Amino acid sequence: MNRRQFLLAGGAVMCTGIAFPVSKYLPDTGLTHPCLTTFPTVLTEHPSWQRVWQGIQTDQVWDAHVHLVGVGDHSQETWFNPAMDEWLHPQLKLQKAFYINATCADEQQIDQSTVERMDALTQTLPVGMKLMLFAFDWHRDAQGKVLKQQSIFHISNHYAASIAQRNPARYEWVASIHPYRPDAVDALIEAHAQGAKAVKWLPSGMGIDPASPKCDAFYQQAARLNIPIISHTGKESAVPGGEQAFGNPLKMRRALDQGVKVILAHCASDGMDQDLDHGGISVRSFELFARMMDHPAYAGLLFGDISATTLINHAWVLPTLIARQDWHPRLVNGSDYPLPGIMPLTNLNTLIANGWLDAQHKTFLLTLKRHHPLLYDFALKRLLQIDGQAWLPEVFETRRVFERL
Repeated sequence: MNRRQFLLAGGAVMCTGIAFPVSKYLPDTGLTHPCLTTFPTVLTEHPSWQRVWQGIQTDQVWDAHVHLVGVGDHSQETWFNPAMDEWLHPQLKLQKAFYINATCADEQQIDQSTVERMDALTQTLPVGMKLMLFAFDWHRDAQGKVLKQQSIFHISNHYAASIAQRNPARYEWVASIHPYRPDAVDALIEAHAQGAKAVKWLPSGMGIDPASPKCDAFYQQAARLNIPIISHTGKESAVPGGEQAFGNPLKMRRALDQGVKVILAHCASDGMDQDLDHGGISVRSFELFARMMDHPAYAGLLFGDISATTLINHAWVLPTLIARQDWHPRLVNGSDYPLPGIMPLTNLNTLIANGWLDAQHKTFLLTLKRHHPLLYDFALKRLLQIDGQAWLPEVFETRRVFERL
């Protein structure tokens, strides 16, 4: 990324729709990721490191929310919208620039170098820890036809599977299948047979109304296969456009009512949605998430994905999520990589000022942030403590949710 791009990114976090709280707290790092390659051994000797892994079974830790990044410069199965390279679309251009920087990509060979960087990061993960790599389907119309111009990026199922299968000790993969596709059920059966552990949806970015009857055949097959659907809920900032109302958590009840295991990504921790149970009044999306989590009928099927909850526009939900220890067996951790590599999106100064993070961890976490965004995200969540409570280890031991019995 060149100097001009980052000078223009003075409102850097606007590229993901986030307003940075400079009026109250100074940022803890600069705008760009330094992409350091050597992992300091001093980190693993630090008392904070020992606390991070205390009580954790590392072979049960699967990061349940990891995005692959590709632009099609090496594989025809990856694609980014060309608008993301045009200054006529400054938000999209800056957004792509931050994603590429967060993955430490070589801009001359982005597809290959982003995977190489991820491979390098896995080498310093504790033994047994895995990443769940996401495919990402196209935005499609009501008949399931691809709408390229309305899509922001695309990662094929075959591509995600092939990357994961190269290193099964470190990777699992998650399919992405639009339920309106004429071949949606067949594609789901095929993905399951090839080892997909879940299905990823971004309803606004893909044009999916989860409450539509068009999804029923897909839901019925997903229930038969016992394959979870990880669906974004709440406001979508990272992939602009689309119908934001599709991210309303209540819309996923149609899947639950047909026996599908559902994981509400980000716990609907940002934005407002219509309360479909009370005349469509506007309420916080998180309120609707909480209502669903507390519904007795969904206790065995509904989960929440805590990825992005430490980002500056999501973190307000942390006190509730951590206090609701009765939810913890149904919360699953994910990093939403590469977002932890976008430096301004988390702010330790804010968390410390709120009394949610002990200042003694700051130097350790800042060093980790500059070297290893995946471990930084994990460690930050593990070190949070609010009113004497922290997330229980089972929130991070996510393998149980996805492994086939």
